[in-house]
Amino acid sequence: MLGWFLWSMDWRGLWFVLGEVRWAWVGAAAAVVLASYVCHALRWKVLLRHVDPDIGWSTLWGATTVMWGFNTLLPLRAGNFLRPAVVAMKRNLPYTTLLFTTIAEYVCDIFAIIAMALWMLALLPADQQGVLGDVKKYGSIAAVAFLLGLVLVVFLTTRRARAAAAALLRPIPSERIRLRLLEVFDQLVHGTAAIGHPGRLLGALLLTLGFWGGWLLGILATLRAFDLALPLAASVFMEWALTLSMLVPQAPGFLGVFQVVTEEALGLFNAPPAKAEAIALVFWTVSFVPITVLGLINGSRMGLSPTKGARAGALHDLAQRADEP
Repeated sequence: MLGWFLWSMDWRGLWFVLGEVRWAWVGAAAAVVLASYVCHALRWKVLLRHVDPDIGWSTLWGATTVMWGFNTLLPLRAGNFLRPAVVAMKRNLPYTTLLFTTIAEYVCDIFAIIAMALWMLALLPADQQGVLGDVKKYGSIAAVAFLLGLVLVVFLTTRRARAAAAALLRPIPSERIRLRLLEVFDQLVHGTAAIGHPGRLLGALLLTLGFWGGWLLGILATLRAFDLALPLAASVFMEWALTLSMLVPQAPGFLGVFQVVTEEALGLFNAPPAKAEAIALVFWTVSFVPITVLGLINGSRMGLSPTKGARAGALHDLAQRADEP
C-alpha cells in the first residue's frame, strides 16, 4: 500500500504545494494532536481504576507514549502489547488483565466511530449521489453493526456472561483446561469491568471524544495550513475513515494505509490531488512523529528499544509475570 502511494505520487506537484504551506498551522496541528494523547492516557486511567486506583500519571503517560511510539516502529500494533507490560512490571499487576483493558478501549473507540458516522451522515446532503451517497448508505449500516458489537461487549461484563461461558466450556473433558479457560475469561471480564460501571464508562467516553476531537482539530488545522477550504463533512469523514483503518493491525505506523485513506477521503470532496497527497504526509507526520520521539525517550529509560533483542528481553520478563495475581 505504501509502495503504491509513493509510486503514484506527483512529486513535482508535492514539492510545489509544500513550498506554500503555512507552517504555523502545521505546528498548531502537531500541538493539538499531541495534547489529545493526554486524553488517551487519562482514559486508560479511568478504565484501570478498578485494577489499580493508585497508578501514577508518570507511569500511565510513559506507557502510553511507549505504546504509540512502538506502534509507529513495529508492525501489527506491537506497542499495544508493550504498554500493559510497562505497567505490569512497574506496578506488579497481572499482565493479562491489563491487556484485556484494550477491549474496553475498543468499546470506547466504537462509540466514537458511531458518533462520527452519525455526525458525518447528518452533514451530508439528504440527496447525496455517487460515492458519497454510497458512503451515507453503508455508513448507516456500519453504525448499526458497531452498535450491536458494543452491546455484545457490554454483555460480557454481566454475570450471565460467565454462566454462559461455563456452559459452553462444559463439554471439554479436561477440568484443568476448563478452569484455565474460565480463568482467562475472568481476566477478560475484570479487564473490561469499567464498561459495566456507568460513571466510569461515561468518563471514558468523554475522554474518547476529547482524544478524537483533538485529531479532528488537527485535521482542520492541517487543511488550513494548505489553504484548503472544504466542508466540515470532509474532515469528519477523513477522521472516520482513518479511525476505521487504524483499528486493524497492519504495517508499522499505519504507513501506506494512512496515506491512501487520507488521499481518497479528501478526493471524494474534490480536493486537488497534489494537496491531498501533501496533507496525507504532513498529517501523518504531526500525528505520529512527536509521540514516537517521546515513546523512544521513555522506552530507552525503561530499557526498551525497537531492536529484536530488546523486545525479546521485555517479552521474556512478561512471560514470567503473565500468570501472577
